[in-house]
Amino acid sequence: MKIKTCQLFSLLFALAIALPVKHSSVIAQDASLKSSVPRTTKIPCPVPPDPEEVEGKTIICGVVAVPEDYSKPTGRQVELTYTLLRSKSLSPQPDPVVVLHGGPGGSDISALSFMIPLYTQQRQSRDVILFDQRGSQYSGDLACSPTAFILEKVINAPGNELAKKYAAFAQKFKDPIVDPDGQALAVYALCHSIIKGYGADLNQYNTTNNARDVVNLASALGYDKINLYGISYGTYLGMRVMRDHPQRIRSVVLDSTIPPQVKKYEAVVRDLEVSTLNLIEDCQQDKDCNRAYPNLKARTIALLKALDKKPIPIPSNDKNKPSESVTVQAFEALIRKMNQDYRISEYLPLMISELEKGVTTTYVGVASGKIFTTPAPKTIPIGAPQELMAKGDELRKQARKLLSERAKFLESRRPSQQWVKQVLNVIDSLPEKERTVTRGNFYGVGYQSGMLRDRKTLIATIAEIFPKSQVEALTKPLQTKTDAEIRHIYEVIGTIFREAKLLDNGTPGGTFRSFDCQDLLPPSNPAQTEANAKQMEMPELGRSNLLAARQAYALCKSWQVEPAPAKNSEVLKSTIPTLVLQGRYDIQTNSTVGKQAMAGLTNGTYLEFPKAGHGVLLFSQCAKDVGAAFVNNPSRPPNAECRETLKPKFVLPPVK
Repeated sequence: MKIKTCQLFSLLFALAIALPVKHSSVIAQDASLKSSVPRTTKIPCPVPPDPEEVEGKTIICGVVAVPEDYSKPTGRQVELTYTLLRSKSLSPQPDPVVVLHGGPGGSDISALSFMIPLYTQQRQSRDVILFDQRGSQYSGDLACSPTAFILEKVINAPGNELAKKYAAFAQKFKDPIVDPDGQALAVYALCHSIIKGYGADLNQYNTTNNARDVVNLASALGYDKINLYGISYGTYLGMRVMRDHPQRIRSVVLDSTIPPQVKKYEAVVRDLEVSTLNLIEDCQQDKDCNRAYPNLKARTIALLKALDKKPIPIPSNDKNKPSESVTVQAFEALIRKMNQDYRISEYLPLMISELEKGVTTTYVGVASGKIFTTPAPKTIPIGAPQELMAKGDELRKQARKLLSERAKFLESRRPSQQWVKQVLNVIDSLPEKERTVTRGNFYGVGYQSGMLRDRKTLIATIAEIFPKSQVEALTKPLQTKTDAEIRHIYEVIGTIFREAKLLDNGTPGGTFRSFDCQDLLPPSNPAQTEANAKQMEMPELGRSNLLAARQAYALCKSWQVEPAPAKNSEVLKSTIPTLVLQGRYDIQTNSTVGKQAMAGLTNGTYLEFPKAGHGVLLFSQCAKDVGAAFVNNPSRPPNAECRETLKPKFVLPPVK
């Protein structure tokens, strides 16, 4: 079996790029270009949708091809994968909600079963559109995990040219604080080099083009006016759409906001501190909590300094202890965890009070989760309406579970899945030396420069990378598979590689770095980041984010893209009806950052939500209802009185 070294590396690394799909009729829908509406192609949903949905009727999946570079509308294309959730109404409103995910580089399509219930209220009156933004998992995944795969499996071969290049990058980009030997930074530099060498223009993976994609997608699906719901980076993108395409926007909900004028990497060091200070303030405003835990701010500051000097040991006989002692890092970890589990916030004042005395009982209970174990609910009298409702909810849960298991089973039986299993079995039967190389080639199948992800490419590549004795058995089944199953084969292969989690950790590294190093990082100044860290009231809670900021500055030196124009960092001035939702305990886009979104929004409403972290709508029905009410009637601020029910119920010390 002849395998060219260059082919091995190119196939593996090209997993990280969007293919140049040639659609001559697809031209960008942009004001600067005389153009037509992009064309859509319906496809089977890449992942099983919610079992209560009917694919092709209540939920429709497809792709829309847009130019990678909008100044070259007939050049390289990126296929944006979308999911259209049809409204439950028989007479839906004409303007859908377009959901803008975070990241950059997140994926809503990969989490359909989780995402769909979040927008149930919105679907009562209008369609909802989910899509993976350019460079994300199902829209031209710019992954860097293939780089790590090669480093781990192949690159150390004697005389390997990529190994020499990697060593040169390590020498060039090593950083005495962040990466003394330069090896981590070199991985990204090598990934950048190979993706770029494949023809991908990483400068085109930016927020301005993302905003163009949003309106192009809406046009392709037949919509004029749209409503935006952005979360995290999706808010930054949403505000860019508001600036560049205001005529298309009816209303906007910004959830956990990154305003364009905020210098992200200067502000990031205070994320955990602001969240903690908000919790302390909530306790002070609660009469009982303030009485039980007076001067909580000063006491917390003192406790952090004490923990930094001397961790508190946890008794050896405590079976639930998560570690040997309580450290500053352990305290910080709980604050981070509070971003997903609001219940932690209600125990923190008690935990702080105990730790001052060297008592670790509440800390262990919270850190292990054992303290949240609640007894079974009281029995409801037979025949009561509440009982019937409870039984109905339980039956729905059971039905959803069974339908979900059935969908996964059917997915595993698809011809595409079976063919991939057949190929992997053949690979496992090869000699060890050939096995690694062939597996690498197969994971990169169909991604060669200028080649489409189609049947012809698949057959040609299999013929080249496998022994002749195996080729016919592997390629013959491809002749009878539908186009949909052929397309799905590529998705199955990509999923296998992503599950290895070698480097990308949930978001494609190439995508995140391209956006981050163009849009989000350049306005920030490393010296100011260091100064902000020194000015913190609780500097112990800023150390890990300070290190992350230093790493980001260093990574953008090795991930070379052009910084966005300075105007992109100006305050957005807009009259579009906008609702800004902010979690009090958000440790990724803290409340001091979120408030700044209001600077230029003359028709904006700002609402903070108690016991909510990053992604406010994830934490309560109240947030979902408020967002839906606003979209239904953006001319007036929604009734947000339900927030009163969300105030934390702080746990008080045991009565002696």
